[in-house]
Amino acid sequence: MALAPFASVDPSALEWIRTQENPAAFSLRAGDVEVATLTWDRPGGSFATARTSETVWTLNRAGFLQPTVLVREGGSAEPVARLSAHLARHEIMVGHEPAYRLRHVSHLVPSWRLTTSRGEEVLHIEPVPEHRSIQGGAVVVSPTPGGPSTLLLVVLSWYFVVLTWFEDEAIEALAPFEGPDPPLARGD
Repeated sequence: MALAPFASVDPSALEWIRTQENPAAFSLRAGDVEVATLTWDRPGGSFATARTSETVWTLNRAGFLQPTVLVREGGSAEPVARLSAHLARHEIMVGHEPAYRLRHVSHLVPSWRLTTSRGEEVLHIEPVPEHRSIQGGAVVVSPTPGGPSTLLLVVLSWYFVVLTWFEDEAIEALAPFEGPDPPLARGD
């Protein structure tokens, strides 16, 4: 099935649907219309490929303590976008546009917000978990989308949300091996 151009769909209510478990693959849909796909190359890896009707992007994370995600267009060596991850606030740079900020909204609700440098919301993303796995997510694009880079922002933000989810799940899977917590010392 051919992917529809992003400009031809209503960007106010998009959703990512998981189409493949291992390696993970997602489809960005507006109703029944497929707009983009995002597929990881291998389970547990960070290299992924996004396809739209206009282009193909590759996404890859590098670094450990301060990871960076680079987005490249069609095999080019030069990145078209960069996400710099920091503890609670992450920054996205697309070309020469002002920086965008991506942050986790709450620890109780796994939603994310992407805002402009002036604090205006561009995207709101709500992952949908099922049995400790991420199955999809709702994406709401603001009424005044960020211009031609909006689809790139949707793809890059979702990539980061899913990658973060995978990493959190891997850490949680190790929790049973830690052993019980030591008893608390009583101060008499």
